[in-house]
Amino acid sequence: KSPFWWIKGEKIMKTRVITGSLLALFFIPLFIFGGFPLEIVLTILTIVATFEMGRLFKLKKYVIGIIAAYSGLFFILFLGYFDDADIFAEMIIALVIFTIIIGALLSVFDDEFKTSDMGLMLVAILYPSVGFASIGFLTRISVYNIGFLFLITTMTDIFAYIVGVNFGKTRLAVKISPKKSVEGSIGGTVFAVIFTMIYVWGFKMDSIANIELNIGISIGLIIFLSVIGQIGDLVASKFKRDFGVKDYSNIFPGHGGVMDRFDSVIFAGMVLVFISEEIGRA
Repeated sequence: KSPFWWIKGEKIMKTRVITGSLLALFFIPLFIFGGFPLEIVLTILTIVATFEMGRLFKLKKYVIGIIAAYSGLFFILFLGYFDDADIFAEMIIALVIFTIIIGALLSVFDDEFKTSDMGLMLVAILYPSVGFASIGFLTRISVYNIGFLFLITTMTDIFAYIVGVNFGKTRLAVKISPKKSVEGSIGGTVFAVIFTMIYVWGFKMDSIANIELNIGISIGLIIFLSVIGQIGDLVASKFKRDFGVKDYSNIFPGHGGVMDRFDSVIFAGMVLVFISEEIGRA
């Protein structure tokens, strides 16, 4: 009998677990050792995610190529400033400005490039680039930071699914993601708190980036990031629903594409970096 016999939709869950386990085996050593290999992988993920979003937004093929290459170039430039929060922020501003300039030029010289495409192009570049750059920034500070973040979003995702398919009755956002439930959302957050607190106590963590931890702050931060990660997942789902696709791509069986798999963690990562830096300036 399948070990997932007690879960509705066990075949889907089995595929998700197998793929998730393989991803964990690949990424955990990368994050532990960091350095050049991790930065290369994050750059590739940024390019692929930008490509996925450009294709989702139905931008022209040459525009998708431009923004994918452009996001990769900027991510490589980000790498040199991961340890300097002020320059890191200036790089993000520069990314916005140059993206607007490129969009303006395309709208002038390509009659088929609509001005509304400028906004889509901006999102396609900024969302993955800043999101994965935030992950790189947190990893540079401490590998424990990224373990903390991934554990929250992963446990939330896994147990929101398990609790939701077995006990979910109240729909959370029926027009965006019909299968998500309030019960699943709460269950995912509860289990995220349990597993992440074990992680915090096990590694005797006293801070996350610039955020000093105690029991109350730890639990509050985990709950907050769990909710933020779920919002990130819903935002990514809203994009897909608006443009009529099921997944961003099919790179990861059972999980979809890069944006399907990393939507929660990059959204939560951006928020965590912002909070940490604001506390650091206080």
